[in-house]
Parts: sequence; structure tokens; C-alpha cells
Amino acid sequence: MQAQTASPAAPSEHPQTSWLLHISVSPGQVQTHLEGNRLVLTCLAEGSWPLQYRWILNNTDITHFSPLYTYVIPEVQRSDAGLYQCVVRNRMGALLQRRAEVQVAFLGNFSGEEQRGTVSVGGAAVLNTPAVSCFPRPQVTWYRDGHKIIPSNRVAMSLDNQLVVLSARTADVGRYYVQAVNGLTGQNHTSPSVYLSMADPDALVEPVAPVIVIGPKNMSVVAGREATLECIANAR
Repeated sequence: MQAQTASPAAPSEHPQTSWLLHISVSPGQVQTHLEGNRLVLTCLAEGSWPLQYRWILNNTDITHFSPLYTYVIPEVQRSDAGLYQCVVRNRMGALLQRRAEVQVAFLGNFSGEEQRGTVSVGGAAVLNTPAVSCFPRPQVTWYRDGHKIIPSNRVAMSLDNQLVVLSARTADVGRYYVQAVNGLTGQNHTSPSVYLSMADPDALVEPVAPVIVIGPKNMSVVAGREATLECIANAR
């Protein structure tokens, strides 16, 4: 990670009374930047000259004390995300700036290879979304044989973007894949294929007792915020 910096203007030559530091500008608590863009963090402080600055990332020093009050990354990468702070000092003391969280928006490539699954007539098929690294969470759309899948009373998408095919029939056999879109960067990627076949397509259709396919999961929520639980069941 290569950083650049800027130095403040030279002080007045007139003698000044020494006084304690005051950080006049603090960054916002959360900043989101697109991967590859320029990142500039600034620490503006007031106090008796000379002032010196040191930058910290995730509680680890990333610069030494110097007159440079900005920290610049010409092309920010996902590895640069974290909590930034600056320490400013003069001969009267030192102050630690409030933390600023830097988030980096990106969309990586799908990992893994093609997958294959089998389902029985009337059963339920759960197709897991191929793994992809992304921030923020991508918008996911499932396709079968090139056609966008619209959720219905037989086809559902879980909170984890799994595709659930209920009361499976021969028409559900085919090649499935996912298109992931990062709403901030505009990037989109297509996943490796997931092939679904039927174990015995000529078998008689028998009644299927209700069974929970995707059940509720433990979660932690903030008081006053909305919480969503899901329960997807199959029967025939």
C-alpha cells in the first residue's frame, strides 16, 4: 500500500505563546470508497507549532511522526479497509483523533467449480449460491437455462440467497447460475453453473409429508430495528 502525504504551511516567524492542541476537524465515522479510487484522510489540528502527525490503522502504526497531516492512498484496495486514526503532538502534549471507519466497495470473482445436484420427484432442491467476495453484499439473481427465475409459491430464495425449488418436477431440471451485482461499483459477475437433475423422472408422484427445508436461525439484532426470520417448507 503506497501512501502520499501533504505538509502544512510554515508557521509565522512572530513569537507565539505555547498552547495545547485542539483537533479542529474529525472525519465522519464511516466512509465508503470504491476500490481503485483515491483515498485522502485529513487530520486538521490547532496548537503551538511545530505539529507532528502519525497515522494508525486498526491500532497499528502505519506512519512515523512527521509534519504531514494527510494520508493518501492513490488506489485504495479492499485490504485498506479498517479503522483509521491520527495522533497529533506538539511540545505541550498529544491528542488522538476519533476513529474513522473506511469501507472499500468491491466485487471479486466467484470461487469454486461447477456443481451438480439431484432431486427426487416431489422433493425439495436447495441450490447454494457459489461463493463470491463482495462489499457491500451483492444483489443476486438466479437463472435457469438463460431465463431469469421469478420467485413463486414453488420457487423461493432464502435470506442467504439460496434457491429453493419445492415439489420438484422434471421441468425444473437444467443449468442454473447466479448473476451478482455490486450496487455501488456497478460491477457484475456470473457464477459457475449448478446442474440439477432428477433421480427418477419416471417415478410415480407420491404424497410428500411436510418437512422444513430452510428453518429460522439464531441472530442478534439491535433494539428497535427490524428482524426477519424465515421458514421454508416442502410438501406434496
